Amino acid sequence: MKKTLPVFIFMILAFSAYTQKPMQAAALTEPQFWGHHYALATNLKYGESDDHRLDIYSQGAWIGEPHYWKSDTELHPTLVYIHGGGWLGGSKEQVVPFIIPYLERRWNVVTIEYRKGEGTAPMAVEDVMQALYWIAGHSTEYNIDKQHVVVSGESAGGHLALISGIFNSIPGSNPFYCGDKIKIAAIVNWFGITDIAGIDSHYRESGETSNYAALWVGSSDRMATISDMYSPLKRIGAGMPAVISIHGTDDSVVPYTQAIEMHMTLNNFKIRNELVRIDGGKHLGFSEQEFQLIYNRIFSFLDTL
Repeated sequence: MKKTLPVFIFMILAFSAYTQKPMQAAALTEPQFWGHHYALATNLKYGESDDHRLDIYSQGAWIGEPHYWKSDTELHPTLVYIHGGGWLGGSKEQVVPFIIPYLERRWNVVTIEYRKGEGTAPMAVEDVMQALYWIAGHSTEYNIDKQHVVVSGESAGGHLALISGIFNSIPGSNPFYCGDKIKIAAIVNWFGITDIAGIDSHYRESGETSNYAALWVGSSDRMATISDMYSPLKRIGAGMPAVISIHGTDDSVVPYTQAIEMHMTLNNFKIRNELVRIDGGKHLGFSEQEFQLIYNRIFSFLDTL
């Protein structure tokens, strides 16, 4: 049963300046307020683990009693967003700022929770694959356009978006392969890890103690195997989705070189891609002007697919 809650999104974007007569805003041709178009189904189970939960923001209308909410019948492009946290922490509830621009543009959005913690690799990858498989099986229920699915995430979530998009372009790559059921049209990668062993080496060479890649993998003798199997850089191939990445040149958590190597390899395979370089940008350290640039670049990229 859907657990749909009457959740309103109280983040309103002001597209025009206020005047001395605020009621005149009602005459605008473009609607200023859009949160009432959505309902939120929370903590839907896609697997057996307690962490196998996802939220779905779906479009429709509030119609009053007795049913209150009515989903629309139109298929919508859908963003599947995966939170970061170094595969060790974070939660799906933290990502609302990243999904608002899609909700504003009348997309559906799914946010995924997954297993994380020390020594849990590669469970997060398997979980995201299973979640995508579940989404494919429930697409009609939530008016998800299976031909227009975009996966995205930041940091470790960017890694999971990349590797799940790649795996779903390779039949037989995973027990939860669903590339024959949904089309992942693009991957929006926010400063994601592309080379797991490269992150491990970066932290070892710098002498920093917060080596999250080593913690996630666990035993050091597993690093090469896990990295070769689950690093997006190592699994790029023909037929994978288009990729747009956002990365700051001063990122010390996921070095900018990870993005450079990824996009050079994408070019070699003639995969459509774009790298949005933010000079001086840190790990989620961007200015207001830079965020405006980033989202304009993202939607320009998606609009041309």
